[in-house]
Amino acid sequence: MLDRLADFLGNHTRLLLATHENPDGDGVGAAIALAAHLKTQGKAARIVVTPGLPENLRFLDPEGWVEAYAPAGAHQDLAAWPDAWLLIDASEPRRMGPLHGAFQATGARRACLDHHLKDGPQGFDEEFRDPTASASAQLVYDLLRPRLGGSLPPVVVQALYAGIVSDTGNFRHSNSTAAIHQAAADLITQGAQSARTYNALYQTATPAKLRLFGEAIRGLQLREEGRFAYVAVSRADLAACGATPEDLDDLVEEPRRLQGVEVAALFSETPDGRAKVSLRSRERVDVNAVCRLFGGGGHRLASGAKVDLPLAEFIAQVEAAVVDRMRQDLA
Repeated sequence: MLDRLADFLGNHTRLLLATHENPDGDGVGAAIALAAHLKTQGKAARIVVTPGLPENLRFLDPEGWVEAYAPAGAHQDLAAWPDAWLLIDASEPRRMGPLHGAFQATGARRACLDHHLKDGPQGFDEEFRDPTASASAQLVYDLLRPRLGGSLPPVVVQALYAGIVSDTGNFRHSNSTAAIHQAAADLITQGAQSARTYNALYQTATPAKLRLFGEAIRGLQLREEGRFAYVAVSRADLAACGATPEDLDDLVEEPRRLQGVEVAALFSETPDGRAKVSLRSRERVDVNAVCRLFGGGGHRLASGAKVDLPLAEFIAQVEAAVVDRMRQDLA
């Protein structure tokens, strides 16, 4: 797969790199590392995200390569620019959100680079996927390390390390394999700053975020004798706390802290009014199977979905599906 990806990159000169809407450390880290490599190969590489680069990831972009999508401004002709479009850390084009229209309109060769579970991705000319990988940043690491040898450029090292830390939850999650620890150790040896990465990703909360967490936990719900726990945040809750959607990061982990909880969920509303869920399983319950019922996906123990339903209605539907799945997997 990586040889095919290397050929794909080598056969194009203007490459547009994108990731899913509301980008995270893995998507951004993998994109920045890959863009840095492509630029050294004489390629024209751009990274465009929506709605923009989160504050806690700005340290990964010292050159200002990441562009916030502006369809009425700088990016109104974006579809015509690339000869290749690579979606990173997602294998469903609609996950690009507002960028999806330009993706559909482009005449470029379209591909995805991803590590999530997905049945038959649609809308791509080529796909480069490995669900056994811990992160998309690991796929980029595995692509670049043997081909470059020696030492990787500092911006690549830091971006890949941050991507790995982000998608393993600082090596707390079940995808923290021996291979990903070895990659992280190699990147630290090459100069990745572990303490700076942790502080940037996990220690930059604002008062608004803490207020939001407090309000969410106040409404904590427990089901199935405490084995399923969830919190819900509406757009009104965000506004009341002065918070933004970025402030929802890691909130799903709070109910999972409870002893006896097998599945934790965060329900929220997107800025355009859709309902969203993030599900996390401690070990035994396949939450990917639940999210796929609603057109979502991810990993067996960490998945999500987004639908055009009122939040309360979606909560009821997902709750029923989770309870049914728990009764199967915990029987």
